[in-house]
Amino acid sequence: MKSLEQLLQSGAELCRKVRAVVRFHPHDSSTEHGRARERYRRMALTTMASLTARGIGLLATLVSVPLTFRYLGAERYGLWMVLVSFISAMSFADLGIGNGVMNAISEAYGKDDRELAREYVSSGVALMLAIAAILAVAGAIAFPLLPWERLFNVRSVAVAGEGAKAFLVLFAWFVVNIPLGVITRVQAGLQKGYWSQIVGAAGNVGSLLGILVVIQLRGSLPWLVFASTSGVILATAVNGWLLFRAYPWLTPSMHAFRSSSAQKILRLGLMFFVLQVAVALGYTSDNIVITQVMGAAAVAVYAVPQKLFSFVSQLVSMGISPLWPAYGEAIARGDVAWVRRTFWASIRLTLAATVPLCAGLAIAGPWILRVMVGKSLHAPVSLLAALAVWGGIAAVSTPMAMLLNGAGILKVQTVISGIASVSNLIVSILLTRRLGVVGVCLGSVLTQVTLVFPAYFFVIRKLFREMSGARMASDSSLQIDLARSFQPDLPRKR
Repeated sequence: MKSLEQLLQSGAELCRKVRAVVRFHPHDSSTEHGRARERYRRMALTTMASLTARGIGLLATLVSVPLTFRYLGAERYGLWMVLVSFISAMSFADLGIGNGVMNAISEAYGKDDRELAREYVSSGVALMLAIAAILAVAGAIAFPLLPWERLFNVRSVAVAGEGAKAFLVLFAWFVVNIPLGVITRVQAGLQKGYWSQIVGAAGNVGSLLGILVVIQLRGSLPWLVFASTSGVILATAVNGWLLFRAYPWLTPSMHAFRSSSAQKILRLGLMFFVLQVAVALGYTSDNIVITQVMGAAAVAVYAVPQKLFSFVSQLVSMGISPLWPAYGEAIARGDVAWVRRTFWASIRLTLAATVPLCAGLAIAGPWILRVMVGKSLHAPVSLLAALAVWGGIAAVSTPMAMLLNGAGILKVQTVISGIASVSNLIVSILLTRRLGVVGVCLGSVLTQVTLVFPAYFFVIRKLFREMSGARMASDSSLQIDLARSFQPDLPRKR
């Protein structure tokens, strides 16, 4: 009975703590304790909004896919998916500048410097507009020259022409969305990413309604593409209006543009760009390795169960990603204790969440795969066990990356990721030749454990030492300044 009462009391205490964090009214940010609670509050709201938006997006997809497939037919629907793949391949076209803006805004927010924040926003918008203009000119020149029939591999000239017009609509949406992307990055830098998630979910609903209207009116593929993208554009525009209405001092202006701020954002962005490419090359080459070593037929044996375990890393990413701008703001303020405490807590929570999930997927994997794809695909138990280990390792990598990203430690990350990518490719090829499809997963596990983790922990330990030293120096400087304020005869530091 006593243990039951203790359990109830612990539950009540946990509920009180959750209510203290998850609330709409902000905490007092004048103290370090208040700032810590406010960061946790914004992170919790962003995570919940992200989960809600992801759920709404998934529901919209489940509704729209069968409708559009039946309406368009296999050929035109396949054409649409090819177009989406083309645009997805261009996702790095902003050169990482969006991430650079987010880091710069979190730094300015940590310094409580409104003028600097406006400079970063204005400079970021100018850079994004320049990229959008270059892409628009390049697209206008290339569009009439491209052999659309051969690119789409269709026999009908009419279908090829319809696909070309649909690509033009999708490309125009992509170009317009580049400068609008600054809005969501600024919100993330202010640790208010939950607003962009909520408005984005509304945009998905609007796009679904637009698709239903076009289908009802028997519109063509270009109109269907326009309907599927217009909701997102409209939602982003509304999001920008909400942002600059709440923070009018952030409104972009030509007078606030500074070449120094633009250079800083561009430098940060390019480092993020190189880092993203290195990670993408290193950890998206598994299917290519299997194809080259074992043949295309073996890819499904790895790719299908791998999707199960990637779901775990996606959940972790949604929960951990809000730490990125929070770390940047906390480091700028000198809240070293919060950064250290939160980092180790994020590692423990990630392990506590992913280990049971990955173990459960490894055990239930054969049954889940049988339900998903039937008995035609058999994944070895050794592969499921290796994917479970990799799922936990990949999840733990996320909190470390968020800390280093927030601290702006990008060059070291890029070097580590580049070396790891090459090593992972070599080890995966060797192990796949010896062990089969499980070898490509073991290659990633070995590379991460023996190379990436030791390097990251070394860099993080060094970061904590430097932050503690900087904080002590700052405190000593503050004490000296206070002493001088009471002793006018002491010389003042310039």
